[in-house]
Amino acid sequence: MNIRGLLIVILGITVLTPGMATAGNDADVFQEAYDLMMQEKYLKAYNMLVQLCETDRNSRDIDKYMFYKAKAAYYADLLPESMRDLEYIRAAYPQSTYLPYVHLFAGNIHYRYRQIGQALDEYLRGYALSSDPELNDVLIKSIGSAAAASPDRNVIDRITTADIPRAKQCDLLTTVAEQLLAHKKYQQVRTVLQACQSNLARDLIRQAEQSLERKLEIGMVLPLSGELQKFGENIHDGAMLRLAQFMAETGEKITPVVFDTQGKNIEAARIVKQMDREGITAAIGPLTSEEASVASAVLSCTDLPLMVPAATQSGLTELSTSCFQLQPNLDWQGIRMADFAVNRLGADTAAIITPTSADNLSMAGAFAERFEELGGHILTIEYFRIRETDFGPFVKDIKSQIIGELLDSIIFLTDEGDTIDAEAVPVWIDCMYIPAEPSQLQMLLPQVQFYNLNTVFLGSDSWDSKAVYDLDGDVLKTCYFSSGRINTEVNDRYMQFKIDFDHRYGRQPGHLEGLGYDAMSLICDAVRAGKYTRSGIIDYLAAVQNYQGVAGAVTFGANRENTEMPIYTIEYGDPKRVEF
Repeated sequence: MNIRGLLIVILGITVLTPGMATAGNDADVFQEAYDLMMQEKYLKAYNMLVQLCETDRNSRDIDKYMFYKAKAAYYADLLPESMRDLEYIRAAYPQSTYLPYVHLFAGNIHYRYRQIGQALDEYLRGYALSSDPELNDVLIKSIGSAAAASPDRNVIDRITTADIPRAKQCDLLTTVAEQLLAHKKYQQVRTVLQACQSNLARDLIRQAEQSLERKLEIGMVLPLSGELQKFGENIHDGAMLRLAQFMAETGEKITPVVFDTQGKNIEAARIVKQMDREGITAAIGPLTSEEASVASAVLSCTDLPLMVPAATQSGLTELSTSCFQLQPNLDWQGIRMADFAVNRLGADTAAIITPTSADNLSMAGAFAERFEELGGHILTIEYFRIRETDFGPFVKDIKSQIIGELLDSIIFLTDEGDTIDAEAVPVWIDCMYIPAEPSQLQMLLPQVQFYNLNTVFLGSDSWDSKAVYDLDGDVLKTCYFSSGRINTEVNDRYMQFKIDFDHRYGRQPGHLEGLGYDAMSLICDAVRAGKYTRSGIIDYLAAVQNYQGVAGAVTFGANRENTEMPIYTIEYGDPKRVEF
């Protein structure tokens, strides 16, 4: 409803006030001012009431005089003067019977200034206080109009959490829902009516869900310009391929709505807020962990399903109950390797060497915490700078945890009685966790071999690199690493995906294209199962177990994070999956 339409409703309340009772000259002056208001001579009535309030400040009816002065000012378009008087009444006469009407007119002023949220708060306060059925009807219509006109979904939260007497709550909620339905805000109808169990409420929900079945929009919020454009386009291409296939298979009509974040965090947050406001059914994106974290936080009080395809930062899904993370997060990588070390390798002791970047520290910390929870002992954690090249001091420090300080004065002998240098003394540790990058591993691992430190290497998904695979077998030793981005399963579905992608785009897909394809596949599978609403899609996705996608397996855990984290070893220069 536009402002003019709302004012038509508002103007109908000129006589909507408690009964009038006064005495003497004051009563005559007030009656004359009141008659002028009924003749729509508001400015003249206002001036009379100004004088009345100034000359009779101690009258027992002063709150009534003040209210009518504020009302006359409102209709005379003296909005600042009207708001000043309304605020004064609220502060000076908190027990006045006019307070519900004060809140109504204060809300009207905010509405005319397009301050919809503030207007809604005033209407809700007035409705909570009102015992006048006629005023209740006006306030309910005003609340519904404000809710439908607002571009901000927070107005729905204000309505559902307002302190409204229980006996009046359902009347309000159903009227608001009717307004939302009329404005095609179908997703918000269910949210508004959660606390109402009437037959009318159930009928409105049914109407909204039927309308949603006819309107399916999937948003894609990705960087399609700027430095990250190529990566965003890769995910977009995979998702669009699957969407086209699904519509051809089922006849369903789904509209993709594509937004460009430009790789900017604030833009990503603004876009997902806009998508939620516009009733988008579900969304895929954003790309980076930084974008995804602000997007998830913005959706903390909404029900828009957000499938984050590539970001791996831990805690993303804790910011919103509708956020799903397709790639296993960083903490889960460390936890998974600690479980493997103790339960598969039988390791009792471990050392950690890690770069000091945030992602690597997150994995290292998760590994250490989990390893010790399982009864293991962390000998030491060695931290190195990102551009470090000399790892000798770190390796020797780890060895010293086992054989003591490596001092030149100590003489070490071989079994044959020959002396050897301290750093050449062979030392064995059950395992060593190294969540480092390929360029770092190329320098670090040979130095571990040089200093005769024998162990089983455990790594993160950064070990999935040709630079690591090509290292000499003696340098690699026995090694295992976790990764959710390797697909060694050459199955029919994966091969068909590659063929279809090449046919559509003229190139071979990579991992990001596969993630986009899987993200769209999961949402489409929810639709195929008859889940047309946001809540239905969320419930479907939360139950996904052992889904075999083209980019890897997916099982959503309790926090809607993918917990499928395969473990690999390296054989003959290639990754080989290890069952665990």
